Amino acid sequence: METVIDLLRAIQLNMLDVVIAGLFIFSTGYLIGMKKVKKLTHEIYGLQRDVLELNEELLYGIHENESETPVIGLKPDSMKQTKLAK
Repeated sequence: METVIDLLRAIQLNMLDVVIAGLFIFSTGYLIGMKKVKKLTHEIYGLQRDVLELNEELLYGIHENESETPVIGLKPDSMKQTKLAK
């Protein structure tokens, strides 16, 4: 710590000036970082919504007029009729 104080005296800076400048730089960086985090969070939520919509399309298909049956090949008629093996 003494070396830092000696360096500041050699440059003829007060500790108060350095602390004020440090706080200013820190607060400016903090505000810029918060704006970027807010933007990225908004973008992540949008991407999550897109992924959920794509998953829904994969599960239920993109046919809006038909009933919501999964794409795995099940039809409403085949669910009602059960065939017993003989």
